[in-house]
Formats: sequence, C-alpha cells, structure tokens
Amino acid sequence: MINFKQFINEQYTKSDAIGYNVGKFIYHVTPLKNLNNIKINGFIPQDGESINGEEFEHRTYFATSLIAAYDISINFGSYKDDDEYIIFKLDSNCLTEYEKDPLFAHGIYVDYIIGSRYIVEIFDADDLFDKFDDDDLDKLY
Repeated sequence: MINFKQFINEQYTKSDAIGYNVGKFIYHVTPLKNLNNIKINGFIPQDGESINGEEFEHRTYFATSLIAAYDISINFGSYKDDDEYIIFKLDSNCLTEYEKDPLFAHGIYVDYIIGSRYIVEIFDADDLFDKFDDDDLDKLY
C-alpha cells in the first residue's frame, strides 16, 4: 500500500490549484453509471439542481483540485443517493474559459462541450481514501 508522503509526491497532486485558480488538471465528479456515456460523448453541459437546491442550466462543473473533487464525491454520496462515484482527471488545456462557482471555493463551470480526449485518469472516489495506510493518516492529526 502506498504511504501518504508517496501519494502527495505523485505528479497529479503537485499541479492542484488553490481556490478558483486552475492548474494543470481539473476534476469532474459523476456517478459511475455515467462512465461510458462520458467516454463516448465527452462532458456535455446539463440542467440540474445544485447542492443548496438552486437550479442551473447548461453547465458542467469541475473542481480545481483532487481533494476538492473527493470532498464533493463524499457530499454527493451522503445526500443524493446510493450511487458509486468516480472522479475524472482532465488536462486543463480543455478550458477556453470558465466561470467561478459561487457555492464552492474550488469549483468552476463551463457551458460548452469538452471532449473525452482530455481525460487523463479516472479514480474510484471510494478507493482514494483506501490508498493510505492507517498509520499515515494518524500522523496527519
């Protein structure tokens, strides 16, 4: 099992941005059932309802860091349904422009399609926490 220090030193965490700033990668959280559709069609803006109940139109949301995406997946899992969530890691070169998400300090959204060719990696959100040894997590506190 990988220890926490090794995990932090992996390349995909070094590029995580702070707040609304976008680094080398962005992350999208979605139920596992959407995996094949996204691989085929990319990220297509949708209409929906945000965590606080506000409706939105024609948007695709992204997190600016992996830890923020993981946090979103935990929140979704606790209030939405029993779906298993995955996190897409995308090359941020896919962005031509973006808006800040006023509800989430590490969130952005776009109103255009982003092709699946920008997908770098896919994480099972539940497995991210399991990457660490219990001893490594104890050292954080």
